[in-house]
Parts: sequence; C-alpha cells; structure tokens
Amino acid sequence: MNKKYNLPELCKYRELSSSEQMAVHQMLISYVRENHLYNIVLPNNAKPFNLIKLVSINFENESSAIWINFKTITGESFALPIDLISRIEISGQEEI
Repeated sequence: MNKKYNLPELCKYRELSSSEQMAVHQMLISYVRENHLYNIVLPNNAKPFNLIKLVSINFENESSAIWINFKTITGESFALPIDLISRIEISGQEEI
C-alpha cells in the first residue's frame, strides 16, 4: 500500500474502482506538482529507480493507459506505464 494515500499497488490500477482510480490520479498529479525526488518501486523485485523527479502524467482515454514521465538527477528522461510500477515513494530529498 502507498503510505501517503493508502492505495493498492499501482500495477493493479485497472482492477480498481473508479473512485480508487481518481485517488491515484490525484496522487500522481500532486507528485508532479511537488518539488520532491521519488523512488520508483517495480514489481517482482526488479531494480528500483531512485532519486527520480516526476515530470508529467499522460492519461490516454482510448487505451485506458497512464504513462508517467520521469527525469533522473543526471537529466535522463524516460516514461513507464502505470502497469509496470508497484509504488512511488518519496525519497526524503528535495530537488535543488
């Protein structure tokens, strides 16, 4: 569960009720607006991404997909679909 909003794992987004999905949307939007760095935890014990800034969220209505765009502290940009993310945790550090 996500500590901030007490949500299930993000990779199970499609299984959530519409009100739970709306809570996920609000959480993601707030993470983009906040000036924090995050740790992106992936399912199945895959190596996490640490100290990542959430740059933007793309909500795609036709495919019901959500893509989350990130930037590393070294300036590398990448995107992941919500289905591949277990959870997003605040790293405890702010971007300078």
